[in-house]
Amino acid sequence: MSVKATLAGRRRARPGVLCTPDRRFVQSCTRRSPGGARARKLAHQRRRLTLVVLEAESADDWETVVSGCFVPLRCAGFERDFTGRMEHVGLDERISVSLVTTCGTSADRTERLAHSADSDDVHLSLQRSSTGVVTAGGGSASVRPGAITIYATDRPYYLDYSRTDQQQLIVQVSRTSLGLPTAMLEDTMHRLAMPDGVRSPAARNLFSYAAGLPVGDKGGKGGDKVKTAGVLRDLAAVMIRSSFGEGSGIPRTSGGLRHAVQEYLRRNAVRPGLDMDEVARAHFVSRRRLYQVFEEDGGSPAFFLRTERLRVAARLLREEPFRTIEWIAYEAGFRDLTTFTRAFRRQYGCTPREWRATASLRTG
Repeated sequence: MSVKATLAGRRRARPGVLCTPDRRFVQSCTRRSPGGARARKLAHQRRRLTLVVLEAESADDWETVVSGCFVPLRCAGFERDFTGRMEHVGLDERISVSLVTTCGTSADRTERLAHSADSDDVHLSLQRSSTGVVTAGGGSASVRPGAITIYATDRPYYLDYSRTDQQQLIVQVSRTSLGLPTAMLEDTMHRLAMPDGVRSPAARNLFSYAAGLPVGDKGGKGGDKVKTAGVLRDLAAVMIRSSFGEGSGIPRTSGGLRHAVQEYLRRNAVRPGLDMDEVARAHFVSRRRLYQVFEEDGGSPAFFLRTERLRVAARLLREEPFRTIEWIAYEAGFRDLTTFTRAFRRQYGCTPREWRATASLRTG
């Protein structure tokens, strides 16, 4: 068997030791992979996020990988030299995030396999590259980058991802854990594809948060699994609810609200005159509550906005070498050159002009 397993973390441990719902599966892969597999785990792994990376070089091995991380499936490969990679983060027994990359495959959740399901999980799947067709509940949906499909794992479905360069970001979550009306969930699965896909702010909030999880010890959110799972469920429920025009579209958890505001600030960072009163109104909270959710994480919304504007300015200084510093400042959302220069020096340790000069030397 050519499955290779890696558990990404900070402290080395015995191969195959992992405190996640997929523990036995990963142990099996690490025992059977040629030459043994490297395995590491996070300190305090019962509460910390742990990334599992699994790679396969045949369709048969890929079937083992996806059946272990998701639910039992029948898989086929369409390239002679098949490759598949699964980056999987299990938050608890009822929610996980996976980044799935293949050179082209299909997955069949047959009637028999679905009938034997012991969970009520649903897949919220964002198509990140290539195209395909998802068939479930008597309907089909063509997917392209940015499309989102939702289908139940305790019912038959077929995924035609036969085109090359496939990648999906998938949140697998128990339906009952979302706390949504049964009729709303049934309508969601019957619809199969989410209206507007990732263009919807609520959908963008969910998948941008999920995308920050499967990155091992190179970055990402890390932190407490219980809180992270709660935020992810909150964002998933908001996405589904808002797709029917229900609710305010604002997350209920502090972490979810903070992430939604951060995404809003990123999208609107270059708007001159954007202030925190406006941001609070846009999210139906008081200014005090807005600052409170950021203070819980050791920051402030004003500092986050300024940092985003400075990041935009640094990029423009590199990409627009013939523009004036004043032009850069206003394009990045600053109202005056003095404030911009002072903030830039505080962030980067040099003036915008000095930074541009060093940047040109690095790229030259």
